[in-house]
Amino acid sequence: MSPSRQDKQHAAHAAMSGKVEYTETVHHESSRKVRGPRKMAQLNLTSMLDVCFQLLIFFVLTANFVAAEGIIAANLPTGVSDADPIKPNQEPLKIVLRAKAGTDDVIIWVERQPYIHDGDFYKLYKILEGLRWDPKENPNGSIEPDNPIIIKPLTGIRWDHVVNAFNACVRAKFENVNFAEAG
Repeated sequence: MSPSRQDKQHAAHAAMSGKVEYTETVHHESSRKVRGPRKMAQLNLTSMLDVCFQLLIFFVLTANFVAAEGIIAANLPTGVSDADPIKPNQEPLKIVLRAKAGTDDVIIWVERQPYIHDGDFYKLYKILEGLRWDPKENPNGSIEPDNPIIIKPLTGIRWDHVVNAFNACVRAKFENVNFAEAG
C-alpha cells in the first residue's frame, strides 16, 4: 500500500521541522507545558452587586400591586330589613327509646332524624344541640330551648337509658323536658 500524496506532504513537512518521523499518526506536544499554569481572571463583584441592587429597587418601586384574584369588594346595604325573622318550630319534639331485641342496648329515635342504633347518648346530645335554635350560637336550629321535648320509653327499656336521654336534653340546653307514659 503506497502512501497518498497528502501523507507524503505531511511527512515532508514533519521531516523539515525535525520533530516527527514519518508514521501514519502525528503526535503533538501540548503548548500548556511550555507556558505554565494560567491565571484565572477575577470578576469585580462590587459593581455586579451594585447593578443588582439598583434593579431590585427599580422593580420594587415601579411594581403595580393588584388585589388578589377572587376577592371582590362588596358594598352591602346597612340597616334593618323588613323581612320577618324565621320562627323556630313550636311543636313538641318526641324522642322514642326502644329496647334492642335480646340485649340491654337501646335504639334512640328523634322525630324527623335518623335512628341511633348503638344507643350512643352523646350522638343524641349532638343531634339535639344541632336542632336547638339560638340567635347567636345556632341561628339555623329549628327548635327553641323552651319548646317541649317529650321522652317516650317503650316497654322493656331500662331506667338508666331514660335518665341518659334526659341528661342529653338538659346538656343540649333544653328547658322543658317531659316524659310520656311507657308504652
